[in-house]
Amino acid sequence: MKVLLEGHRLARTTNYGGIDSYWHNLVPELLKEHTADAEFSLFTAFLNPKHFKALKQFAPLASNMHHWWASPDFLARLGKLEFFTGDHDIVHAPEPIFNFRTSGKLVVTAHDLMYLHHPQYLKNEWVRNLVKGTEGLANRADYWICNSEHTRQDLVKHYSIPRGRTQVVHMGLSESFRNAYQNAESIAAVKQQLQLAERQYFLFIGSVEAKKNVELLLRAFGMALGAGLNADLVIGGRAGWKSELVQEVVEELPQLKERVKFLGFVDQQNIAPLVAGARALVLPSRYEGFGMPVVEAMAAGTPVLCSNRGALPEIAGSAAQFFDADDVEKLKSLIEQLDADDGMFDKMRQDGLARAQNFSWKKCADETFSAYRETIALDS
Repeated sequence: MKVLLEGHRLARTTNYGGIDSYWHNLVPELLKEHTADAEFSLFTAFLNPKHFKALKQFAPLASNMHHWWASPDFLARLGKLEFFTGDHDIVHAPEPIFNFRTSGKLVVTAHDLMYLHHPQYLKNEWVRNLVKGTEGLANRADYWICNSEHTRQDLVKHYSIPRGRTQVVHMGLSESFRNAYQNAESIAAVKQQLQLAERQYFLFIGSVEAKKNVELLLRAFGMALGAGLNADLVIGGRAGWKSELVQEVVEELPQLKERVKFLGFVDQQNIAPLVAGARALVLPSRYEGFGMPVVEAMAAGTPVLCSNRGALPEIAGSAAQFFDADDVEKLKSLIEQLDADDGMFDKMRQDGLARAQNFSWKKCADETFSAYRETIALDS
């Protein structure tokens, strides 16, 4: 079986998002685990030479590297993908934006359909591209990999894609998170490096943008402070679209200024100990197609408080405590409970550690390769 992986996200070195993390973790695992079963090639097209450095790590693993110094849209107008890469049985695109015509069977990964449900929380350009891309691929793609059952049901419902041409493949997690709570030395070093107070802290990690609903967390935390909360709040992640809404809440609630620390971008090597040192991870998102921080926190031994939107109940199962993304009183109550109740903390830690055993990048790679076999077996 010849498999061509579309690799433009592998060339990105900054501003990682969930799709970037997915592809950067899955592709090496596929190349490590399944080169005896298939011949893998990578295809990229871009004009900026600095991006090419990030691709060098994949060269020893992939059978072929096909790169063109041109924009993908320009190449797509010139002819079929095979003109640039040769023939392949499977072409896998990591998201529903793919302009090339191909004679191979096309597999596309769908991460979520937030752009249909809550377009107001995304840039208009993103919404246009994703709607156009998914509509264009609905009938053209041979098979869809969905990172949650929630996303699969959305895809089938809104785009009439046959369920038999879909498969749910949950994402994995970096092994650095596994039982990270046991590494007290690493946790202490990161807390010192990031200049965190001695108090315990609740943590949000991710892009600070409209869809993440950080404003709700700040309001709930401010209310809990007024009731005598002991912990601090730490916000880790780069400022994203409409992040100014978060600053408006901070200015509105002066009690937050001494008890909330904004870290900005957090280096990858610091994330696991930062998460492991938290009293809880809080993810108040208005929608998630998967929710990677939830799985990472559980693996690290950190309890999870998250909204009940999108795929979060599916991914977190019974190991998290849930609240509605508009219910500030419920989130305040959960923060107060977990701040004071060590028994609740210990139970949630154990439940989360057990839940996280269901997720790994090896499992993701194995199930992805299984999807390739299903695709080959389909009638054209």
